[in-house]
Amino acid sequence: MKKIINWGLIGLGNASLNIAKEFKNIDNSKLLAVASKNSKKREYFQDKFKIDSNNNYSDYEQIFKNKDVDIIFIGLPNSMHEEFYIKALEFNKHVLVEKPLTKSIESFKKLKKKLLEKKLLIEEGTANKFHPFYLKALNIIKNLDHTKIKKIQSSFGNDALGGKKIFGLRLKKINYKKRIFNKNLDGGSILDGGIYPISLLVDILEIFKLKLNENFKIIRCDKKFSKNIDLSSSLKINVSDINIELRTSLIENLKNNFEIFAEDKIIILNNIFTISSESCIIIKQNSNQITIPNLDINSSYFYEIKEISNLLINKKFYNNFQDKRLTKLEKNVNLLSQWFEY
Repeated sequence: MKKIINWGLIGLGNASLNIAKEFKNIDNSKLLAVASKNSKKREYFQDKFKIDSNNNYSDYEQIFKNKDVDIIFIGLPNSMHEEFYIKALEFNKHVLVEKPLTKSIESFKKLKKKLLEKKLLIEEGTANKFHPFYLKALNIIKNLDHTKIKKIQSSFGNDALGGKKIFGLRLKKINYKKRIFNKNLDGGSILDGGIYPISLLVDILEIFKLKLNENFKIIRCDKKFSKNIDLSSSLKINVSDINIELRTSLIENLKNNFEIFAEDKIIILNNIFTISSESCIIIKQNSNQITIPNLDINSSYFYEIKEISNLLINKKFYNNFQDKRLTKLEKNVNLLSQWFEY
């Protein structure tokens, strides 16, 4: 009989909804249980995704106690991630955490110790890295001579505030109770969107065996604040003589791309962070341009669930795989925390 991985979701916001929609298309996974303090959301998920009422919890701890749940997705606000991924591990559950995993390297070290003790899997919810199109982009970049790369620039951000502008001034006021604008919930542009370009940058530097932690320095960091919330930010760093700029914003519609400028060619990854039919890879060399579109109709969440479940079924998350993955996660957290605290 084929093994099925049972999933539980904590916090039933948009991230959990995006994940829940994909289970109907996946043969190695099942959405078994949900937990939320919001009764309307619990009712919606129960009806929409056919959740047994016995597996619908208002108390988060009850979902951890469900012995049939193999892995928990934590879709709670950023400020609650550490508390609940540690609790999940204590109940011997594998974990997928909505991005970012954590904003603190101290928090990550605490997590790593617990993780190695329990021999469980934890993943960060940057779903795009599971998509075949993302892997195709990395394979194309792999063919570059990294000594010829002079500049990398990336942007990821959308106007989450909305509203009309008159003479450049926005009339709509910020709702500071909203998760992404709430300081107490660890909102802000860096924690909400910064992890995407950071994660891709870490993957690329690893391809070329460039040591981020040892060979980089922050050149400049600009932030636009409102009530201690960073609405937008730009980080400029230098890694092994490559000038890198990462931008993120909650109040601007940015390009949402990643660009690599080498002496002999330019590679542009359009919509690489939220992969869709509009995503493409553009390669410019001399006067020639090649465009490689994404033709895969499946979402990144589809591949994220399927691949993680497959890892659990085949127990491929131990030893070398786990060590390699934890090293990447640590680099992500290290750079994100420095950007956030700068």
